[in-house]
Amino acid sequence: MRLVPPASYRATLDRAGVHELPVRNTYRDIAREVRRLEPPYYAATRLLAPARLQPHILCLYAFAHATDTAADSGPAAGRPHRFRAWETAVRTALADRRAEDPRLAALLHTLDRTGLPDAWVGTFMDGMAGDLGYRDFGSEDGFQAYVDRVSHPLMLLLSGVHPGCRTHEVVRALRDAAEAAQRIDCLSDLADDVRAGLPCLPHTGRQLRGQIELAGVALGRARAVLPLLPAEFVPVMTAFLDVHRIQLRAVERAAPRLTRNTVRTPLMPSLRVLLAARRQHTEGALS
Repeated sequence: MRLVPPASYRATLDRAGVHELPVRNTYRDIAREVRRLEPPYYAATRLLAPARLQPHILCLYAFAHATDTAADSGPAAGRPHRFRAWETAVRTALADRRAEDPRLAALLHTLDRTGLPDAWVGTFMDGMAGDLGYRDFGSEDGFQAYVDRVSHPLMLLLSGVHPGCRTHEVVRALRDAAEAAQRIDCLSDLADDVRAGLPCLPHTGRQLRGQIELAGVALGRARAVLPLLPAEFVPVMTAFLDVHRIQLRAVERAAPRLTRNTVRTPLMPSLRVLLAARRQHTEGALS
């Protein structure tokens, strides 16, 4: 069966309720940014997420990236000031329901169109603000606290654009997906963190192999969320987990060099998985 291409981005904006030209242009800019930053994540969203939710998912991803950049980029001495300025802009926009920053205006549009609670954005911002201070780097307790404070709230933001992903059961199950993804991301970026003197996982001797095993266990547990999700959201979440499985295999192959070399997401294997999932999803929709 021939692969059916996804809806044009113009069509997804129509279905997402994004009609005003300035806001549409902002959402287009956001999509291009996510495509540049995270090609597999962009492809998974465009190929497998419900069309009416795609602009909103990409908007929330770009918002999370901007928040992380404000917290972690640039000279360390100025980070608290830069983050507080961004945090003030975000919280003011939420309170006033308006924003001069086009990206924050798009965020407000996404919240209004999807019904995603403002409080979930606030919880994520609280977690990122807490990360500016002391963090128990390099310990399992510190890692788990980070997942609770930042990774899980982020996962809830990206999934919560669908009302069916806001139930208590789904929220609880997504914690495993957040832990798996965060552990795999930490292992992939371990070399950079070690060079910065801020490793987020125990990584000496046998600890590193243990961390890889824990990532595999968490990734296996994370699949328990799939039966709890709305049917139309299952393909994109399945792809998210499958791409992280590919990334974990790359981490396993690079294990002896993890403290020296960053592990990039294998792009072509990820795209093959996503295209196969798109074909299967299309066939299921037509049957």
